Amino acid sequence: METTVRRHRRIIMFPLPFQGHINPMLQLANLLYSKGFSITILHTNFNAPRISNYPHFTFKSILDNDPEKRRFELAEFSKDFIHNQDGGDALRHELRLLVASGLEENERVSCLITDSYWHFAQAVADSLNLPRLVLRTMGLFCTAVFSSIPLLDARGYFTLDDSRKHTRC
Repeated sequence: METTVRRHRRIIMFPLPFQGHINPMLQLANLLYSKGFSITILHTNFNAPRISNYPHFTFKSILDNDPEKRRFELAEFSKDFIHNQDGGDALRHELRLLVASGLEENERVSCLITDSYWHFAQAVADSLNLPRLVLRTMGLFCTAVFSSIPLLDARGYFTLDDSRKHTRC
């Protein structure tokens, strides 16, 4: 006899809409689901995940919900949503609705997990007193480069001083 476990905690996840970002976020979502969390995936219509593969998750489309524009050019998407505070307004609106419905259904939102490139997400999470975790989906080389930045800065490679502009590395 199969029993259904009542889940009382929800995690909201918001990946960047590219395969190298969506797949790791969905893998993490599966792991968290197996630990007893309900999962809501916020996504864009641009490169939307295949919802039928994840019937145990709730999916909500945000940001680019115009049915006439199912696909964007990468540059247009980046300009319109990643680097624009309007994306933050849409995210804040959706999170408010999810937090309110979670209170009604006795399923509290535990946290927001976003891709590191959603720059506006921290301000949104802070405004709602919602903990935010960041998933970085980059490879080892990018991690090595990012971790080298403090060392390179300490050695003066990022100095805007004119006296160093002719110095070779």
